[in-house]
Amino acid sequence: MRQLLLLLIVLLAVPALAQDVPTVTSISYGSTVEDTITEAAIFDWWQVQAAEGDQLAIEMAASGGLEPLVAVLSPGGDVVARSNDGSAGATVSLNYTAQASALYTIVATRVGGADGTSTGTYTLRLRRGNPAPRPDTYQDVTFRCHDFEATTAATISFAEDAKTDLRHRVTVYGMDGFKPVIRLTFSASDTFSDCNVDAEHTTDDTFTLPGEPPRTITADTRDNASQLIISGAENMRLITLTIASRDGQPGRYVAVIEGFTLERGDRDAVEVRVGPLAAETTALTVYMVGTASSRLDPLIYLPASDQSCDDAGRRGCEDVPSFTGAGFTLHESGGTTITGDRNDAGIMLAPGNPDPITLELGSRNGETYGDYALVLIGELPLSEG
Repeated sequence: MRQLLLLLIVLLAVPALAQDVPTVTSISYGSTVEDTITEAAIFDWWQVQAAEGDQLAIEMAASGGLEPLVAVLSPGGDVVARSNDGSAGATVSLNYTAQASALYTIVATRVGGADGTSTGTYTLRLRRGNPAPRPDTYQDVTFRCHDFEATTAATISFAEDAKTDLRHRVTVYGMDGFKPVIRLTFSASDTFSDCNVDAEHTTDDTFTLPGEPPRTITADTRDNASQLIISGAENMRLITLTIASRDGQPGRYVAVIEGFTLERGDRDAVEVRVGPLAAETTALTVYMVGTASSRLDPLIYLPASDQSCDDAGRRGCEDVPSFTGAGFTLHESGGTTITGDRNDAGIMLAPGNPDPITLELGSRNGETYGDYALVLIGELPLSEG
């Protein structure tokens, strides 16, 4: 206990004494990363989205004289586990079981923190130490929304940075009979959940899918849309959006989630899961689309299969239709136009997998940056029940 308290004191003191801002980077299970501890940067933060019960198995292998030390911070920033002190060039390990589904921080540093003297490079490995629980086939198939049942088509979860005035606009358009419902769940001190079918500001919105003609929402077809504004996202920690169809109406849908930003060298992590009914027979396509003012060259990486996509439709991603010519014109808050081009990334999640899938979102060379939107295109089949 005394060692944990000392480590916490060191970690809290470091920003004022030696390092103004820690390097914060997303990491996922099965990843191996490398970095350097110097006198100017004596610790790095690696953030992982963990589910309750996940066992984080961490190894930190040092070289160049570094005396390694690794710790885990809870979503609230408390030290919940740490390794033994490592000697110069040693490898230290740490196992920690996540107590809740949330974003955890792995701190890679040196023995002694600000009072230490060792420097050098390290390799950090993260894996899930226990098998991922297989979800119940019927989990989240349906849920109650107001006075009707909604059938889940897909969910997406992400944790936001602690920046002020974060705002996401989530818009879902239904086709071929799909009646969009958006359920928002977030965890802070308590878990909050609500569902939305409002589409008041989508009249005259247009959307164009790859290779298809434009479609327009009219006052008479607003039940083919749902739009939700999320303000103060930085206070919500883990955000989960469920895309569903009212009364299980089958059909296709496209969801556009705006408000994401990448700084130079950063990566975002999102977890996508196809609904159990949809996962049996239909694919889900996910695009990362840079906005008009963005300098971002998007890249989507799928850690589970070591697969990445830089440009949809090209460079090894020929099976994903290019987003060139596709896009959206939205009228809420004065209007926004999102237009796809050949640099937008996309990845297709094949049918047959109802498990959560982690996607890492970054830039092709780590140097481009800016705002982007996530676009999901999927389908809810007709239930045989």
